[in-house]
Amino acid sequence: MPQARTDPALLPFNQGGYEILDEELDTRREVAIWSVDPLAPRLGDLFTVESRGVVHEVAVVQLATFRGGWNAVCRVTDVF
Repeated sequence: MPQARTDPALLPFNQGGYEILDEELDTRREVAIWSVDPLAPRLGDLFTVESRGVVHEVAVVQLATFRGGWNAVCRVTDVF
C-alpha cells in the first residue's frame, strides 16, 4: 500500500533538529523551543509537548529567527 503524502509543513520535528526547554512549564506555563530547521512556525501555531508524563498543547507567542533556524516561546493552551 502506498504511503499517504502529507504537507511537509505539517510533519513532526526531525529527531535531532530541535530542543524543548521546559524548566518554566510548571511556574510560568511556558516552554521554549529552538530548532535548526529552516521552516519556522508562525505566531499562534500549536505544538503538542509531553513533559513529566503530561501532554500539553502549546501556542507560539514569541518567535525569533536566526541564520539556520529559529526559537520560540510557547504558552500552554490545554493539558491532556
